[in-house]
Amino acid sequence: MSETTAVSNYYPLISALIAFALAQTIKVFTVWYNEKRWDIMQLVGSGGMPSSHSATVTALATAVGFHQGFGGSIFAIAFVLACIVMYDATGVRLQAGRQAEILNQIIVELPA
Repeated sequence: MSETTAVSNYYPLISALIAFALAQTIKVFTVWYNEKRWDIMQLVGSGGMPSSHSATVTALATAVGFHQGFGGSIFAIAFVLACIVMYDATGVRLQAGRQAEILNQIIVELPA
């Protein structure tokens, strides 16, 4: 098998991994822009924006669509997976934000 064929066969996987790496790298610069400090741990940490989960599954579904065709069952599976991951990610972020607000309020109301 030639290198071109190998890359072609793993195109969706490579696309997903590149999207994940880019999203994680962008987080480092986002923290620097917002907080004026470098936080290299963002490369391996979870949470924050952009969402590496969403970037990964979106890249995977798009690459599968281009590689296998947008009308196939493999694309449908990848698309549904992407929708579930993104829906869940937004719900988790929303609930985590609400929980953080409540915890901050409890801390403010605690006696010294």
